[in-house]
Amino acid sequence: MLRDASFRRGLKDSALIFLAVGSFGLFYGVLAVDAGLSQTLTIVSSVVIVSGAAQFAMVGLLATGAAPVLIAATGLGLRHLPMSATLSRLIGPRHVFTRLRMAFILVDETFGLTVRAAAAGVTDLVAYKTAADLMLYSSWIIGTTVGVMLGSAIDPVAVGIDVLFGLLFLGLAAPFIRSRRDRVVAGTAIACTLIAIEVLPTAWQLTTAAGAASLIGTFLHE
Repeated sequence: MLRDASFRRGLKDSALIFLAVGSFGLFYGVLAVDAGLSQTLTIVSSVVIVSGAAQFAMVGLLATGAAPVLIAATGLGLRHLPMSATLSRLIGPRHVFTRLRMAFILVDETFGLTVRAAAAGVTDLVAYKTAADLMLYSSWIIGTTVGVMLGSAIDPVAVGIDVLFGLLFLGLAAPFIRSRRDRVVAGTAIACTLIAIEVLPTAWQLTTAAGAASLIGTFLHE
């Protein structure tokens, strides 16, 4: 019963993510096909990779004719190391297949929801994250498929996809910002992101900004 309640809460809490991630998936499908990726590979990439940051970076690099090695390196998100360590601590000892399932979809949105759920006292975090992951995964694939079908009928820049990304992550981060330390880390992340956008290649912008903010948060006390 508790597990069912946790699962239902995960579905409820991730309803907004379903809509937002579905929109991003749609834009990814449009951009990937426009960059030269086949319709089949575009959909398969969303099924297998499940990383909006890596996939959008991949599309950007494809459009510039980057080497395959550099394109493959876009999926190496170093932020997943502290994320996976935190998730492992939260869910506790679990069967290896459960851990692999939790690790397959390790993205900022459902990770943030799971951390917040843990702080709120949700009993079964595995059931909670499973529900949130199902919502995100299905919306990402559905959105990508619709984007592939629509092709160039939608202009992502014209509808402000860059603004939507920022609003989504601000909404996810806001409930966690409560102390001076939180504000410093959030401010550092914003500053590092702005700097990274100006001076670093696309593939390293998010990872570098997240890494810098994480290091400061690690050594900063309340």
